[in-house]
Amino acid sequence: MNDSYMEYMVRKRFTAKDYLCRISIIVLTVFFLLLSPVIPVSLIIAAILAAIAYFVVFPGTDLEYEYLYCDKQITVDKIMAKKKRKQVAIYDTDKIELLAPVNSYRLKAFEHRTFKEIPLWSMKEDDNVPYVMIYEGNLKVILDLPAEFVKLVQNVAPRKVYFD
Repeated sequence: MNDSYMEYMVRKRFTAKDYLCRISIIVLTVFFLLLSPVIPVSLIIAAILAAIAYFVVFPGTDLEYEYLYCDKQITVDKIMAKKKRKQVAIYDTDKIELLAPVNSYRLKAFEHRTFKEIPLWSMKEDDNVPYVMIYEGNLKVILDLPAEFVKLVQNVAPRKVYFD
């Protein structure tokens, strides 16, 4: 019985789309708020937009991913605005076909296949190279894993996990 355990958390970088969503909802809210003395209905619209901004846009753009390895499973959770946690997926190491860095030559063997791509990484351009996991033949999952995390998975599935 392998009882290895590790968790790793990474914060997603703000993209231009995230900034655009936040700024546009704020501008629209302020516009309808300023329009409210002339058109009273716009105060209700401003209140609705403020609620959408608070409950949907701001938590949806402030994301962290938590990777958890326990009992031959990789669990990915999405944490929104440090308040709400949602389990994104559970990946069983027995069903992994390949786990390698994004720039690995081993991914060339999978280029001819079509995958559903699931980006679950921080999108930061730092020293940490994202890993690509080919899962069950039809999923291509991009994860932001540290070397220690990948080493734990390699202990369970040595012929499927690579560092090059």
